[in-house]
Parts: sequence; C-alpha cells; structure tokens
Amino acid sequence: MSKYSKILISAAVLIYIGSLLALLKMMRIIDNHEVGDHIMSPEKIKTTINTAKSSPQHLGQPTTTKQYTELATTIAAKWNLTTPNAIDLLVQQFEKANDYDPEKDFFHFHHLYKSGGTSISNFMDKTVGLRKVGKYWEGILPGSYESGNFDHDEALSDINKRLEEGTNREDLPYKASYAHTGLRPVYGPHRTKTAKFFQEQMPNKRLRAITMLREPTDFRASNHAMIMCGLNAEIKKFNQQRAKKGLDQVCSPKDGLNVSALVDVKTQTLINKCQSGAK
Repeated sequence: MSKYSKILISAAVLIYIGSLLALLKMMRIIDNHEVGDHIMSPEKIKTTINTAKSSPQHLGQPTTTKQYTELATTIAAKWNLTTPNAIDLLVQQFEKANDYDPEKDFFHFHHLYKSGGTSISNFMDKTVGLRKVGKYWEGILPGSYESGNFDHDEALSDINKRLEEGTNREDLPYKASYAHTGLRPVYGPHRTKTAKFFQEQMPNKRLRAITMLREPTDFRASNHAMIMCGLNAEIKKFNQQRAKKGLDQVCSPKDGLNVSALVDVKTQTLINKCQSGAK
C-alpha cells in the first residue's frame, strides 16, 4: 500500500471518529438540556404526543397545562421564537375555546399580497358564502374582491337594496367579507374606513379579523415574480408602440431599453389608479 493511500485511510478514520464523538456530545446535550431547559429530547417529545393521543377526555388533545407547556416549548424551540412570552401565547392558543358565533359574528379576511389569499377567498365563497344568488354569494358582503380593495359603494348599494325590499338590518345575510383592504384598528381615533362602515351598517355584529401570513423568503420570491410580470407587460406595450412606428423591438438596456422609465410609468399608473379609487 502506498504512503498516500495510508494517509487517506488515516484521515478517513479520524473523520469517522470525530463524527461519532460529535454525535455522542449532541445526544448528551439534548438529554441533559445543556442548550436550555426549554428544548425536549426527541424521545420526550414522542412520549408527550403519545400521552396526549391516549387521553379520552379531549379526543387526542393534551389534558394538562404541563403538557400544553411542553408542546408549546417544543414549537417555540423548533421555530426559534425568541419573544419572551412566546410559550405563554402558544399555550393560550391550545386552551382557547372556539367562540365563533355564526349568528353574531362578521369576519373580514385581510388578504395580504402574495400570501395565498385567493384560495382562502374562494374557500369562503363555498362555505360561509353559500348560497350563490346571481353573481353574489349570499353570505359574502358585496364589494369583496379576492384580489382587489374593498368597494364600500358596492356594499352600501346592496345593503340599501335589501333594506328597501323589507329586510331588517339585523337580518342582513352577510357573514363575511374579503379584500386587500385591512379592517383593524376597529376602534379609537385611528379606526379604518372599513371598520367604521361595518359598524354603521351592521351595528348588531361583532367584527372579527383574520389574515394569512407567508414564509418571508417565499413571499419575496413570489412578489418579485409579480413585479417582473408587470414590468414585462410594460416592455411588451412599449415594443408594440415601437412596431407601429416601424421600429425594431428592444429587449435590454444594451439595445436602448430604458427600464427605469418603464418602472416610472408603471408606478404612475398605480398612483393614478389609487387616487381615482379604481379597483
């Protein structure tokens, strides 16, 4: 065996031994909680979950505050939740009773851009929205747009129409709404236009707000794709205008394409759309 081969074998053996030692050290850390008392070993997590599943009192849910705390602690550790009261907040979610009242509650889904809101809006149509009458879902307040701002005028028109037909205000069928428009704050000097509108038009309802969040990296990627799609549309229009003048299309700054100017055009279009109140 050559000297070079012996060196390679010795290095491989050392790396293997080092890996074993590191693994043993990590197991010791987990078992002894040397990285913090809030992290449970995999065996303890499994035991906690199995204990919870075997409980007949809560149909598979943990029954004691201690078990809730252990599960919340594991979740906080896994997702690196460093807020001081993160575990307490998670425990509250386990213990919180479902207090949704379909007769008294009206909930608004605040659709944050590029966060799966279209799917949630469509789901709402086919659950709380049923049944569909004409172009509207009866349980969804008109003026709701899955990818647009809330149209207060459209909502008011439908409300007034129903009131004129003899429906009592407390019997209006609306259970929910959705839009890019936010609802909160609902009270105080900074309450939103939408909150004020709902309180005035449906004073017997308790307003609830829900939303959908997205993992930040995925959100940035999706948002970037949307922006590029819009920019590509501006480039297409720009080249269509050039074609009408008998000019060749340009596709890069090297060809003379002024990307900054197109961004300015797109921005101004959005500003004009916002100022006009268009959807």
